[in-house]
Formats: sequence, structure tokens, C-alpha cells
Amino acid sequence: MQAVRIRAATTSDLPDLSRLWHEKMVIHQQLDRHVMLAPDAESRWKLAAAGWLLDQQCAVFVADVDDEVLGYIVGRIQASPPGLLPESIGFITDLTVDAHRPGGGVGRLLLDVMRKWFLECGIEQVMAQVPASVAVEQAFWRAQRAVDWVDVMWLKL
Repeated sequence: MQAVRIRAATTSDLPDLSRLWHEKMVIHQQLDRHVMLAPDAESRWKLAAAGWLLDQQCAVFVADVDDEVLGYIVGRIQASPPGLLPESIGFITDLTVDAHRPGGGVGRLLLDVMRKWFLECGIEQVMAQVPASVAVEQAFWRAQRAVDWVDVMWLKL
């Protein structure tokens, strides 16, 4: 097996990326009653991801071996709340690794490339959206020295 390659995602990756996203979200749905997938969730995600590939404020990177996608990461630059510095921050909305392929440090490799992209864009602080109900994802981010900052509260009306 060849070494893991990290590269910018292309539209030809979208079927694999949306499949990985959907598999992960099915697991999240089983772990968290707040997660409810729409019947066409995978196609909606694929459409949104196609837009991210065109957005200069977003980056999507893919990990692959022998052209088989192992995972991906999605990040974007967003404005900080008014009056707060820095004026812009990085936001990692998704980091997904194929659950059927164990280990290998793919998540860390993807994060390293995203960190580099943020730094090249002048971003020095990053937030990550990490589900509270998924212990393995929490552990990954803590191992990267990420710390809790805010709690997101869920209020059903």
C-alpha cells in the first residue's frame, strides 16, 4: 500500500465524500436524538459541498491511498462576533475518516494540511464543531490540544 496522500478535493470526490459523511451521520443519529437525517440528506450534503469547492473562504481536503478516499476535512474562514479580535477565525465544520479503515493517523494528516491553509490565509485561531455525544471525536480533538470554549445549547420550541 502506498503512503496516504492529502490533496484538495475535486467534484469527482463528491460521491465518496458524501458517502463517508452519510455513514458518519447515521452513527451520530444513533448516538444523539438531536440528529435527524432528511430522506435526501446525502444528496443535500453533496450539493452543499459542491458549493464549498467554489468558495474562496472554504477549503476541502481529501486523504486517499491508491485513489481510494479515506477521509476528508472541511474548513472555512468566518468573521468573529462584532467587536472581538481576531476579526476572522477558522472554523472546521467536519473531519471524517472512513470507519472501516482503522488508524493510520489520517485525521491528524488532514488537520495538519488544514492548519497550513488557515495560516496561509492569515488565520491563527480555529474552532472545531465536535459532537458532545461522540467520545472518539472528542478524544481526537483533545489530543490535538483543543480546549472547550463554548457550549452550544439545544432548545426545542
